[in-house]
Amino acid sequence: MKKNKSDILITLWNSIGIIIILGFFLFSMIIGGSAGLGYQENGRFFVRVHADIVEVSEIIWTISRIWESLFWIFIPLTPIGAFVISNIKKR
Repeated sequence: MKKNKSDILITLWNSIGIIIILGFFLFSMIIGGSAGLGYQENGRFFVRVHADIVEVSEIIWTISRIWESLFWIFIPLTPIGAFVISNIKKR
């Protein structure tokens, strides 16, 4: 079966969303928390999950912060984007 443009776009959009969402969880587990729950203090950077606080480098903290921002953007946009693209396909 031949895929049309909208099928490819839906697959691509969902794949990017899944990579970002699952990647954020995996990265947070590896470093021991997220920057959104963490903080900066006196040039030191900390990530946190529940009551556990872990000091990380500035670059790891920044990556965590960016990834978390993308996570919160893609959580609603992944299903919405797939819905919009699939409705464009019907026209």
